[in-house]
Amino acid sequence: MSDRDDESPAPPEASPGPWGRWLPVLLGAALLGLMGLFVGLRLELSSDITHFLAAGDDARLAMLSRQLAESELTKTTILVVGPEEGAAPGEGSQAEVLAAADELAAFLEGHGEVAWVRSGWEEDQSEAIYALYHPRRFYFTADDEDALAARLSDAGLEAAAAELQRQLRLPTAALIKRLAPTDPLLLYPASLERLEDARAGPLELVDGHFMTAEGDAVVFFSTVHSPFRAQHQGPLQDALSERFAAIQASASTPLRLRQSGVGRFALRAEAHIRGDITRISVLSTLGVVLLFLILFRRPRMVLLASLPLGAGVLTAMAAALLLFGRIHGLTMAFGASLIGICIDYPVHLFCHHTLEPDPEGASGTLRRIRPGLILGAVTTVAGFVGLGWTSFPGVREIAVFAGVGVSAALLATLTMLPPLMDLGRGGARELPALQRRLAEASARLIGALQRRRRALIALPVGTLIVVAVAAPQLTYLDDVSALTQPDADLLAEDEAVRALVSRMDAGRMVVAIGEDDEAALRKNDRVHRHLVEAQAAGEVGEFASLHAFLWSRQLQEANLAAYGEAGEFVARLDSAFAREGFRPGAFAELEQALARVEGEVPPLDHATLADSPLATAVASMRVELDAPDGGTQVGILSLLRDVSDAEALRARLAADAELEDVHLFDQRALMAELYGRHRAQTLRLVGVGLFAVFGMILLRYRRLGPALAAFVPALLAAALTVAVLVLLGYAITLLHVVSLLLVLSMGVDYGVFLAEANARAQAAEVAATVSSLLACCVTTVLAFGLLAMSPNPALRAIGLTTGVGVLASLVLAPTALVLFAEAPKLKDSQASEPPSLPRDPPP
Repeated sequence: MSDRDDESPAPPEASPGPWGRWLPVLLGAALLGLMGLFVGLRLELSSDITHFLAAGDDARLAMLSRQLAESELTKTTILVVGPEEGAAPGEGSQAEVLAAADELAAFLEGHGEVAWVRSGWEEDQSEAIYALYHPRRFYFTADDEDALAARLSDAGLEAAAAELQRQLRLPTAALIKRLAPTDPLLLYPASLERLEDARAGPLELVDGHFMTAEGDAVVFFSTVHSPFRAQHQGPLQDALSERFAAIQASASTPLRLRQSGVGRFALRAEAHIRGDITRISVLSTLGVVLLFLILFRRPRMVLLASLPLGAGVLTAMAAALLLFGRIHGLTMAFGASLIGICIDYPVHLFCHHTLEPDPEGASGTLRRIRPGLILGAVTTVAGFVGLGWTSFPGVREIAVFAGVGVSAALLATLTMLPPLMDLGRGGARELPALQRRLAEASARLIGALQRRRRALIALPVGTLIVVAVAAPQLTYLDDVSALTQPDADLLAEDEAVRALVSRMDAGRMVVAIGEDDEAALRKNDRVHRHLVEAQAAGEVGEFASLHAFLWSRQLQEANLAAYGEAGEFVARLDSAFAREGFRPGAFAELEQALARVEGEVPPLDHATLADSPLATAVASMRVELDAPDGGTQVGILSLLRDVSDAEALRARLAADAELEDVHLFDQRALMAELYGRHRAQTLRLVGVGLFAVFGMILLRYRRLGPALAAFVPALLAAALTVAVLVLLGYAITLLHVVSLLLVLSMGVDYGVFLAEANARAQAAEVAATVSSLLACCVTTVLAFGLLAMSPNPALRAIGLTTGVGVLASLVLAPTALVLFAEAPKLKDSQASEPPSLPRDPPP
């Protein structure tokens, strides 16, 4: 293609020697080999959706949400073992169910990934709890100042005497008689009743086992590692399934196992993402291979094109593993689609070298188009660098992955491809017919656009009209759960198990945060009091609190101090009980018991409780948190159910001046609020990135026309993409916003490549560039179009947004070139006939 008659030759660059040409290839190959080894040894995928929650000082509870993802709340799994639905109950069915639960519990206790197992209540645990609470019974008299004063008043003691008389007439009188001499107020039985209700919840105790009302046995267990660590969760789930299959095979009653836990959802999500990545990578690769064979008719070109692409993805993976420790599945899916950007650089080089070869070989062709490649890559990286300041760890990871990957792909194209392209350059080869026809069609297209320049204004105007129609319908979906699509069968099973076992709503709780256990427990004491009042007012249905097991040291000591001098209190109690018919002096041992507590028995603390059989029952109600100043804090959780008036409950807690850093935590609502706030922040960062990109382009061309020709197609394509998504009925999520950056990046690349070709004032160069852009667009659609067919909402958002945007960019880029820049005119003879093309391009 040659309109070069008037072009003054550029001064030749000094040609490097053989070692100078091949040294970058050898160094690059060695570096890629080392990175491949590193990635192969360290690769770990994560499906933790909290990676896409906001972080930072302005999102205190978002940080809490991420830390809860690593706490006992999410590490705990519930197993329910029972007869198959519809199975006729046999004579020994309950015994087999309990035996199956015992066998599963024993198996889990021996598994290295299991931290603890709880399937019921054992006799030796009763003794341990007696040793824990009975000596401290006076510390747990009443949890309210008014209630404490009333209970230890003369009237309160007379009421206690009447209650003791009633208890002595019940079938449990033998136990009460043993306790009464040192516990006439029945403080220890009251503690036991409180513990039983808190430990078992809606479950029943049958032969020491937790059982549902339907007769299913229940086993709780917690894992050592996060449920989002597939390398630990996968083997555990496989082993559990295998073990239960063996139990089923030996049981006479058909049994089924149901589960509730985060781990299975995370495993299934990771499996789906892995499957999508594999499918996308394989099909995209096959599509690109086929395209290259059709365009260039040489398998060698396929191998050469894969080098920058592999360098980009491999370098990005290595950088992400070094910086973040593991790679999120969505980042990998995004990275697998980097083919859409990274492949543009070798395609652009191949097309120009084939259609407009340089006498100096591939190095000469590269030298001619290098400014456009560099400018396109720099603007792309600049856009992603802007996302590095977002508050979403997942988005930052994507930004790093994309920025590093694009940079590495460009570097490989500039340094490694030219020597390999020129390797073995020999005899002439005929230009493939399809590539010739594409170039000729591109030349005719440019000519047609030039002749209809005024009519072209309809295209951007039409785009703006579509955007204006869609704008009023634009809605945002600020829900982190929109990034996932849990399997319906797992979700139904999880909800069924929780309906049987757990009375609390997932993700709803009150969090009392303190500098240490005592500070947090003091707040939790007051939170419990407010929750009791809220329950009476109908603001909340039920709640589970650590307060059932542990009070603050301050409250416990206040309880003991309320008894006063031991002798005086026992005298008052003796008198009150005598009025109810008890023998005077019957409680003489009480004075010694009180004195012993004051001198020998310290208040109960969390460390002692955590070292008791109740440790597993309370583990999920206390978390250690990272403080904003870098230290450590303690959070005490009160789990809620049926919150009917969240605002009233929030106002009740806020009205207590002593409850600073106490929060009503509704994870879904809170994440929606923070998600929306930081989505807006991400949009602002994209805007800042666009401003920087336009500044770079304007600095390059020093004239507004070429700068607009390079920049406007991306802007219009992004706006049109959002409009199309809105008109198709989609609400815009964070992943749509991030994907728009890809649209902008590739749109700018297309505009820059055309503007660079136009700057060389060669119509044939422009035609070759249009031809290469068509090939680039096809490869991008192959990559991202497959993502659009994924059942995963996040992957579908990436694929659909990018696919629509790249197609729009391809249409708008030549239009903007003709409208805003003075494209080189074809000669009269070329207006109807395409420019001549070389017949013998170098291989």
